[in-house]
Amino acid sequence: MHRNDLENIPAFWITGLLFIVSAPQLWLAQLALYGFVAARGGHAIAYATKQSHEIRATIYTVGSLLVIFMAIYSTIGIL
Repeated sequence: MHRNDLENIPAFWITGLLFIVSAPQLWLAQLALYGFVAARGGHAIAYATKQSHEIRATIYTVGSLLVIFMAIYSTIGIL
């Protein structure tokens, strides 16, 4: 579980910083940033309570999609 966090959270920090620098609307920033934190929290709870791989993968995918969205938005916003 910790290794998974170490692989995902630093990427979120970098992408999140670039996302904020691109000055998104407040509601969009809150949705993306809080959404990722909620997804990681949900993933940790699912992992700790030994939920099925499908449940963990679904929650993980939500967080990953939010990071991808922030990266794309940042790239488009900076250009």
